[in-house]
Amino acid sequence: MKSIKFLFAGIVLAFGSLTLFAQTQGSQQTTASSSQSFDLMPKRSDFNTWSVGLNVGPSVFYGTITSSAYYLQRPTLNPGIFYGLTLKKSLTHLLGLEADLSMGDLKGKNDVHHATMDTKVNYDFSINGVFTIGNFTWLSRNHKINFMGSVGFGQISFLPKLTDDMKADKADIYQRTFKQYPDSLFQHTGLGNTSEFTFPVSLGVLYDLTHHINLMLRYRYTVSMGSKMDYTWSPLVYSQSYGWASLGVIYIFGKKDRNIDWVNPIGDIYNQIADVKKQIAGLADTVKKQLADEDQKMKDLQGKVDKQLGDVNTRIDSMKLNINDMRTTINNYNTTMSGDSYLPSLYFPIDGSTIQYIDYERLAHLAKLLVNHPDMKLMITGNCDESASNDYNKKLGQMRADEAKKHLVKVYGIDANRLMTESKGKTEPFAKNILAINRRVDFTIIKNTK
Repeated sequence: MKSIKFLFAGIVLAFGSLTLFAQTQGSQQTTASSSQSFDLMPKRSDFNTWSVGLNVGPSVFYGTITSSAYYLQRPTLNPGIFYGLTLKKSLTHLLGLEADLSMGDLKGKNDVHHATMDTKVNYDFSINGVFTIGNFTWLSRNHKINFMGSVGFGQISFLPKLTDDMKADKADIYQRTFKQYPDSLFQHTGLGNTSEFTFPVSLGVLYDLTHHINLMLRYRYTVSMGSKMDYTWSPLVYSQSYGWASLGVIYIFGKKDRNIDWVNPIGDIYNQIADVKKQIAGLADTVKKQLADEDQKMKDLQGKVDKQLGDVNTRIDSMKLNINDMRTTINNYNTTMSGDSYLPSLYFPIDGSTIQYIDYERLAHLAKLLVNHPDMKLMITGNCDESASNDYNKKLGQMRADEAKKHLVKVYGIDANRLMTESKGKTEPFAKNILAINRRVDFTIIKNTK
């Protein structure tokens, strides 16, 4: 009864957390999308994220009965059959949460003592974190194979049963003393339904059969925190384990055009760039063809040659002017971004004030700017997000500004008198809906005399 209550509570807690997380993320994405006009990265709301799977395959037990620690001779593997049901919610293109429920038989055999184990697994339930490994690497548009892994925590309920030619009660097993009766077989079933905590890990290969159906070949290895599965438990054995190789069918819910488990955002961006390059190449071919047609017309229509050549030259000159204007704009932009007028900002994790390695290059740029302009002074302003009190954020912002100043003085030898610090806490957020942008340090030129 306690095991059933534990299982029910785990299911309610897991799917309640999934639902709440999905609602929170959905509201955050709606707010963020309304405040941003352009975003290359795809949004989770654009894809199907729910799936359910059925799995079946052989199981192999790795407990006491299948090792030389208990019996003298290495036993013969005796596989059982397992069935499983999975329900998965993909949180991103790389990560997801999965509820896994399976049941079946675990078997083992040892010929020395005519030992046969046949343990019925009532259920093996776990909550797993799922990693879509293939989306780290695949960049092609329509790959059909993907790799996934998972790790989790759960509980297993089973009814152990052992038949052998050694009669022993529970006390005898703990003391590891046995009375042998070579002509008799005895069944040990006195433990009844038993529960233990489990830690499963798995690795699988997905095949994209259709838009809503995937096939999965998976191997799951489960460690059970106990030694009662084969009834030969011992206080010296802290865990037993079993493996399950399964073939499954996964159905993906939703009406979206794409499934998030088959999406690599970086690959999508590469593909978009490739499409733009193809369009530019196609446009260039079209222009070349049009110019060739114009030239042929000029040759065929001698009376209009001069006029048509003038029109073509005018168009070419206009295109050259436009190209020169574009080059000038790009050069001006690059000069602005790479020149002394660009003062970067530093960003921090929640409650953090330590300079991140990614910001070393920005601080080097500031140090070079100060070296090139000896009379320049900077105001270093620390900012925080709105997630804590005013007093706390005021102190945290000052710590972030002080860390930036300390880095410039210690690493690059900048005179500390040229660097002023202040903290605005959370009073002047730069972005209303993106807290990470507000956890920053800004730099302002106080004096710049050339």
